[in-house]
Amino acid sequence: MPELIHADEARLSEILDATYPIWNEGLSRDGYRRWTALQARSPWGQAHLSRVALVDGNELLASAKWYDLGCELAGQPCRVLGIGAVFTPDARRGRGHAKDLIARMLAQAEGSGYHAAVLFSEIGAPYYEAMGFTVIPRDTVTLDVVFPKQGPPATLVRAGEDADLPYLAEFHHDAPLRLVRTPDLIKFGIVKRRGLAASAPIGSRVVEFFVSEEGHRPVAYVLISRGPSGNLGDGPDVMWLEACADRDPSGARVGAMLQVLRARTAGEAWPPFYSWLPHDWLPQQIRIVGSSPADAVMMIRPLGKNYLPSLAAKDVIWWHADAF
Repeated sequence: MPELIHADEARLSEILDATYPIWNEGLSRDGYRRWTALQARSPWGQAHLSRVALVDGNELLASAKWYDLGCELAGQPCRVLGIGAVFTPDARRGRGHAKDLIARMLAQAEGSGYHAAVLFSEIGAPYYEAMGFTVIPRDTVTLDVVFPKQGPPATLVRAGEDADLPYLAEFHHDAPLRLVRTPDLIKFGIVKRRGLAASAPIGSRVVEFFVSEEGHRPVAYVLISRGPSGNLGDGPDVMWLEACADRDPSGARVGAMLQVLRARTAGEAWPPFYSWLPHDWLPQQIRIVGSSPADAVMMIRPLGKNYLPSLAAKDVIWWHADAF
């Protein structure tokens, strides 16, 4: 009889071996394991991330990541289940095990007081719509940093540190649905990107975390990644503004920071520069030169008797660093 369990070390090793060909991001098998372990060992990962499996005796039928997400919905705190990395072994596909796994996760979350469930689908919307999920439209925008003729602004930009995180967590964009950005969650996004870069071939990926400081206090930050695109890490070289925040609601400091960083290679062309930006938020130093629907389809469904309003792209703040 199938049952839902939280994966122990032996089961996790089996899952990683099975999922490596799909989600290895160009890493070696050992690198893929190290990257997974780094995420799980981070403070936020220890408290909010686990791997679940649907098993029948000793046989693995399906697996997924369980994210315990603290969010705000219409200004009120709510607990959201994040479902990631849904996987069924080749020999067990076509028998409904993934749907069974997700149904059990939803039921368990509902019984534990979660308000909603969120996932990012790489296979389109219909499969998950049949389970009650609805699409939140999301666009990936291509950015260009406007470089001033008089040179970059006199903005202090330095490498970010753990001591900055409590200050950075104070800055956020308001929206009907948003993640509550705690210091540990911001660090998790940094650890996830840095861990990927550290486990990849030397020089193939770069991650930069910078803050702008005024009066010995950080007032803005940017998290930028650069490397190959695609799950297998074999796509073109691209850059992402993974996340950012600014004490100034206009984002003027973030824009100035990007100008300073762009000035480091003023004579060179940047690779395509992407982001998921909040609706109607665009620092004057940045312009959008392209837009297309995000590859990963963001979807949501309520749990229990909780009510969810219809959510458009403008109603949700979800940075690329927060995707799972």
